[in-house]
Amino acid sequence: MREDLLVGEVPARLRARPEVHQLGADPCLFSVRSDLAMDGTAAEVWLIVTPAKAFVLAASNATNEVFLLKNVQKVRTFQTVGSAFLQFLIDGVYVDVVRYSNACREMFGRAQVQLQRLIEGKPVQLEALKQPSELICPACGLPLPARRAACPRCAGGKSIFFRSVGLMKEYQGFIVLLLGMMIVGVGLDLVPPYLTRILVDKVLTPKQHIDWLPLILLGLVGASLGRQLLNVFIGRTSSFIGTRITKELRERLQRKLMSLSVDYYDRHSAGSLMSRVLYDVDYFQGFVSQVAQGFLLNVILVLGIGAVLFTMNWHLALLVLLPVPFVVVGTMFFWKHIYPRYYRLWDSQSKMSQRLTGLLQGIRLVKLFGQEEREQQRFSESAQYMQEARRSVEMSTATFGPFMGFVFGLGGLIIWYAGGHRVLEGEITLGTLMAFFGYMGMFYGPISAMSMFSNWLTGFLSAGQRIFEVLDANVSVAEDRNAVRLPDLRGAIELRNVTFGYDPYSPVLKGVSIKIEPGQFVGIVGKSGSGKTTLVNLICRFYDAQDGQVLIDGVDVRQIAQHDIHRHVALVLQEPFLFRATIMENIAYGRPDAPPLAVMDAAKAANAHDFIARAPAAYDTRLGERGAGLSGGERQRVSIARALLCNPKILILDEATSSVDTESEQEIQKALAVLCKGRTTIAIAHRLSTLKNADVIYVIDDGKIAESGSHEELLARKGVYHNLVRIQTELARLES
Repeated sequence: MREDLLVGEVPARLRARPEVHQLGADPCLFSVRSDLAMDGTAAEVWLIVTPAKAFVLAASNATNEVFLLKNVQKVRTFQTVGSAFLQFLIDGVYVDVVRYSNACREMFGRAQVQLQRLIEGKPVQLEALKQPSELICPACGLPLPARRAACPRCAGGKSIFFRSVGLMKEYQGFIVLLLGMMIVGVGLDLVPPYLTRILVDKVLTPKQHIDWLPLILLGLVGASLGRQLLNVFIGRTSSFIGTRITKELRERLQRKLMSLSVDYYDRHSAGSLMSRVLYDVDYFQGFVSQVAQGFLLNVILVLGIGAVLFTMNWHLALLVLLPVPFVVVGTMFFWKHIYPRYYRLWDSQSKMSQRLTGLLQGIRLVKLFGQEEREQQRFSESAQYMQEARRSVEMSTATFGPFMGFVFGLGGLIIWYAGGHRVLEGEITLGTLMAFFGYMGMFYGPISAMSMFSNWLTGFLSAGQRIFEVLDANVSVAEDRNAVRLPDLRGAIELRNVTFGYDPYSPVLKGVSIKIEPGQFVGIVGKSGSGKTTLVNLICRFYDAQDGQVLIDGVDVRQIAQHDIHRHVALVLQEPFLFRATIMENIAYGRPDAPPLAVMDAAKAANAHDFIARAPAAYDTRLGERGAGLSGGERQRVSIARALLCNPKILILDEATSSVDTESEQEIQKALAVLCKGRTTIAIAHRLSTLKNADVIYVIDDGKIAESGSHEELLARKGVYHNLVRIQTELARLES
């Protein structure tokens, strides 16, 4: 990053160029390297910026260009497929300055912001240029999954493993109990081969002590029964711990998701997050089972049986260990081979979940355009990708298992050969060899299971990485520890020189200043994409301004408790969202403890009571997905009733009537007239006729306040607002 963006210096390889001498006394503010020439071919091109000029120099030839910044009115980045251009607005025409690939997008985004500040006469923020990349891990250089996301490589498997163990701290007593039962279980596992040795050497071979036979058989039955009873207790205990941990982890994930700001959901799909909460968490229940009945048990078995083998005959015990190095090397190779494939498997599952979620949410649109076959084809492609990913994992596992089985089989043949010789030579008894074989099978079994443990561990670490990635996500809109409580609001709103962009290097709002008095009715108009809804998002504190302040009652929203903001600010959207619940529950969503009469009063004020009363179950009528069962106007009036029930001091209407018919609009306008009384109201509207009675109308153009005033004042100025009214009037005349 720092080699491609130099602050206060010219690249060393260009300092000898004659063009650089044109800098004269002007100091170099910063230099940015591009990786493309103007024709799209790979090339090293540098943009060198001084207080008065911008130089474009190609490293491999004499190509250069000089721009005087005093002639530049504006700087922008223009995105194309796979690359983008930095452009200067000169004499009303955008001129291409530098072309760069998407790999350089972040650097040129920063450069564009500082160039714009330079043109506007503001100081260049060199510290902003020096900031480390939010898309690259500063420690290892790996591209991050999302802006400011945790690095999967630096997180490491050890960190995930030990953090998972940390989740079990409150279950330490159960863990100790499990450990004790496992040790007893291993002791019981060691009994049958020992009794078999006695049976062969002391009873069957010499044909003596016949009365021992029922006792030995009873001992074998008792050991087997005791082991199975222990398995029941171990299984129940691990199930209890595992289900508790997964429940608590899901709740923790849900709390974290609720605490994350809206920009996190702009970067992550709902399907991907659902996959983590619903499916990845299940690996943690498997983690408890593996610890209780898998890996830890196998370790204890290997240690216990290994000690017995060496006690019985250390020569044969050494031969038993011969396959172990091959298993260790094979397991390490398998781990490196299989780990990337698990990430591809998860990626396929996540993408299928995303596609299916989008398909089901837009099912009406699919049917409307007759795209069922196309969606089937797209889903089949996702299913094919998932099939290939899963097949890759399972084929690797299916190949690894038999090879390990062959290695262990060789170990058994070696013991047959060496042990058989010792029995024939009288060095050991047949019973000892039989017991040795019994213990050897018990020894190889856990080692084989531990070699396959890497297969499960890979999936677990992959799932754990995704879960902890959510838990470790930064909350960009965090609440101040010393947040001010505002139980009562007057409703005064002020924006002071606010600059904000969803991409911090491409501002949507640029130096916006607005002042709204308590109880005022304010209209906000402008072209699509001018920043109207963005302004509302900042007032609701869905995002924080990157520069400037947003104040409510004179207090910066970043210092106000978010609960108070959301309790006193109501938002009615163009497309209201209703839950799959009853109408009563939807209206009372913001105030669940509201009595039924208050809900009905809110519905009456919103002109919704009549159509609700006509429904089969009235207020107990259950709605479908996103309010299915109601018309667009009816859904809008239910959302207005929901806002009215909360009795907000600040009401924001974002195109609340733009998507309904004229009759529904009249009903909604009547409801809004009631809702707006005594409240600070901000209305965003394309239909400018709805804002004639506004106290103040702010016109936003290209992220700035172009003009403000009353309806009559703005018409008299014959500016942007006058032009918008003229266009709408002509369109209305054509429609009539």
